[in-house]
Formats: sequence, C-alpha cells, structure tokens
Amino acid sequence: MFLTALKAKLAAMVVVAGLNTDDMPGISKDMMSTLENLAAAQKAAAEDPGKGPDVNASFNEALAKVNELAQTGDKDAQYALAHWGVLSNSNLNEVVVLYRKAAEQGQLLAKVELAQVLLQAGQQNEASVKEAVKLIQEAEAGDNKVARRLLANLHLGGVGGVEASVEKAKALLEKGSAAGDGEATLGLSQLYTQGATGLPKDDKKALEMLIKASDQGNPVAMSTYAARLFDGDPEGSSQLVKKDPEKAKKMFEDAAAKGFAAANRLLGAIYENGMGGTAKDLKKAVEYYTKAANGNDAQALFRLGNYFEAGLTQGEGEKAEIVIQKNDKSALDLYRLAAQNGLPEAFFNVGVYYETGTVVDKDPEKAYNFFLRAANNGLAQAQFRLAGLYQNGTGVAQDVVAAKAWYQLAADRGNVAAQIALGQMYEAGVGGPANIEAASQQYTNAAEAGAPLAMLRLASLAERGLNTAKNVPDKARALAWADLAVDASSNAELAVKYRDELKKTLKTDEIAEAKKIYDTLKKSSSEAAPKGGESKSTR
Repeated sequence: MFLTALKAKLAAMVVVAGLNTDDMPGISKDMMSTLENLAAAQKAAAEDPGKGPDVNASFNEALAKVNELAQTGDKDAQYALAHWGVLSNSNLNEVVVLYRKAAEQGQLLAKVELAQVLLQAGQQNEASVKEAVKLIQEAEAGDNKVARRLLANLHLGGVGGVEASVEKAKALLEKGSAAGDGEATLGLSQLYTQGATGLPKDDKKALEMLIKASDQGNPVAMSTYAARLFDGDPEGSSQLVKKDPEKAKKMFEDAAAKGFAAANRLLGAIYENGMGGTAKDLKKAVEYYTKAANGNDAQALFRLGNYFEAGLTQGEGEKAEIVIQKNDKSALDLYRLAAQNGLPEAFFNVGVYYETGTVVDKDPEKAYNFFLRAANNGLAQAQFRLAGLYQNGTGVAQDVVAAKAWYQLAADRGNVAAQIALGQMYEAGVGGPANIEAASQQYTNAAEAGAPLAMLRLASLAERGLNTAKNVPDKARALAWADLAVDASSNAELAVKYRDELKKTLKTDEIAEAKKIYDTLKKSSSEAAPKGGESKSTR
C-alpha cells in the first residue's frame, strides 16, 4: 500500500528524486545500477524535452526495482523508499519503519533522517529526542557530514541533553570544513558573523570562511558572497568586499549551474532590470526565472505569474516583441504554486482572482480565506482588502470592529488607502467613538505620502473647524490643503471643484494666508521621509 501511494505522489517529482551515492558507502551493485539508469533517463529527458524518455515512467520503473531490493533487505533501497516517502508526505509510520530497518543495518543517512523525523514529530517526547540524539551521534562517528552539522546545531542550542557549547559546535564545523564540507564552512562563517559567548564577532574571519565555502562549491555561500560582490559592502561597514559585478555575476551563474534556485532567480532580476552593467534582456530574465521556478522558488514563481498576468513585451514600437503572452489562467496557476510555498503576496493575488471572478467563479469566501492568509503574514494590502470585506460583510459576517483593527494594522505598515479608510472610520465614529484627532493623524500620514483624497479630508476638517487649535473654521488652511490636493491629483475634477468653491468664500487676506500655509506645507511635504513599510502592491 505504501508503494502504491508513493508511486502516485512521486510521479511528478523525478527532479528531486535523485540520491547522492557518494553518501552511500558500500552501495550494492543492483542499487547503483538502478539509480544510474534513472539518472541517465533524467539527463536524456532534460536534454531533449518532449522527445526524450518519459521521466515518470522511468521513475516508476526505478521505484519498483528499489522496492524489490528493499524487500530483500538492501539497506540503501530501504533508505531510498523512506527518503522519497518523506518528500511526498507519505504515511509517517511506514516511513519510520523503513528508516529503522536501514538504520539498524548501519545506513548512516537513514540514521540522520530518522533522527530529523523524530526531532520534528516528537519535540514533546523525551524518549524520541534522546533516540534522535543517539542516532545523530552514531552517524557523526561514522563520518557523516550531515550528522556532524546537526550535532553542531544541537551543541549551539543545548537540545536533547546535549551540552550547550559554542566551542564544541565550532570544533565540529571545523572538522567538517577541513573535510571539504562547504555547508560546515558556511556554518563557521555564520558563527563568526553573529558572534557568541566565547566566540567574538569577527567580520574578517567570517568573510574568510564565506570565501572558503564558496571555493568548496557551496551554492548558498556562492550566492551570499556574490550578492556582496555585486554592490560591494556598504559605507559604514568594514567594507571588506569591493564592488565587482562581473565577478558576482559569474559566481551567481556557477551557483545556478549547481541547481540553486535562488541564484537563478537573482540572475533573472539582474537581466530584468539591467543591473551591474548587464544589458537588460527580458528573454534571459524569463529563462532564469523559469529555472528558479522549476526549482520551486516561490518568488520566481510569483514573478512569472506577474509576467503572465500583464503580458511581457521587449522593445518599443515596431521592434516590440512579445516575450510572454498575457494569460490569466497561467498566472493564477503560478500564483497558486507560489502560495503553496508560503509567499504572502501569492496568497493575496489568488484572493484577488476569486474576489473579481477572473478565470474562476467569483467566490468572496475563498477570497476572504486567501486574504486572511496573506494578512496574517503581515502583507499590508491584504490587511486593507480584508478590512474592506469585514466592513461590507462580503465573504464574512459584517464586523466593523474587526474591519477597523485590520485597517489599523495596514495603516501602521504605511498603506495609504488604509490610512484614509481608518481616518474616515475615526471621523464618523464607526467601530468605536468618533476621534477627530486620530482621524486627522491618519489623513496627515496619507497626505505626507502624496494622497490627494487625504489632503481633501484635511481641508474639510479645517473648513469645519474640527482639527484646528480653537475648534473654529480655518478656511485659509483648508484652501492650502485643497491647493495641495489639486497639485497632487494633477487637477482632478473633484479637487478643482472643491478648491474653487471654497476659494469663493474667502477674503483677500485669507487667500494670502492660505498661500503662506501652502508654501509651508509644500516644503514640509517635500522634506518628509517616506513612511514606507508597505511591500510593493502586486495588484
């Protein structure tokens, strides 16, 4: 039954089904041959997409052979089935049984991964934690590099009865680094970057270890070092790394060649924006984003979704060339995949599709659920959208108090629309007592961000004497805000009409005073720092 479920779940997972036989000393001839045949089929399919071998069929054939070997007691085959079962979220109990069988025969990877399963599943179970620690220690004694790094982390955290010791953790990572384990070397770099009791922060040593990890071929280290090289260390820091975009790009390419999705995504961004002296090339950007997306990089999936949602054209006029045809269905599929990887912006965008009924049936309840996921992850535009659903009772029971709370969260993150909506609720006394001072503050925040509607609301408050020192109408200040609203809205009809009608009621000296206030507000606005905090709107 386990094999049937695993076969169904892993049919589309061939790209992540490979195992590193270097970590399987003494692997059987039959097991090695099976994995080699699968690797050859994967390579042939990648080299000739659509015409090469059927990778799903190749994997299922390999899976059947591995299952036969596992039943004869082949420890590496048992490990492989358990490993693939974890990847496909198969029955945990069956996975653990397979790991145990392999571990009892001395399969070090099985010991390590069984330990990880026990630590994750049995955090409150002291016996499970102790067993996990014992397995890790046994695997490290067998010279397993993953176990060595795990044991170092246990020492750093003092977990499972392991002595909390930075020195012992450092010694384990140094042992791994000396053996060529780039990830252990990267761990040393991070230790020196952060510093700890008994191990002072050391930027030079951290960089030395980062470069060594890069030389050892660790793709995370390569990308981290490349990112520093691309811009150079900022002023105010030790500036140990000088700007070298060409070297950085080459290092990103080397990391990408190792299949590191983030490096492919960063290369996509370089070509998309023409950064570091690289010529802008949207076709290459799409190529790299696609490679990153195939590696399940959430941000790359999301960026491709943006492209399909809006369409992508390179060049202008007669030379314009369509790189990606607009396709909302493909965009939604990509957003869904990005959401499955936990990206808040993707949850938000999927919610918008359900809210508007674009390529799916309009479903306010589903929109609410997607907005809620994004909002709980701190996405301001999702918090604003969620507040609107609560305020109007769309997809959820109407609750103006909840709406006000969500508007507040979004407003605190600099969402201008939320600041205006919250100001209006405070002004009208919706969801709580009226509070003109709070309303005025929210409008001011939005006005400083350049929102014409907020400027008109401040003009209205001043005209009615609701936010003035003596609570008497201040038409000069109202006119000043109205003039600013006209400027900010590029002479929008609503702003012009309000300004002109207000101006008719003012005396000459009040108009002159309004000009002085206008000049002061204009200067103050130009000097004000951006309120920021809100991620770039995706819709």
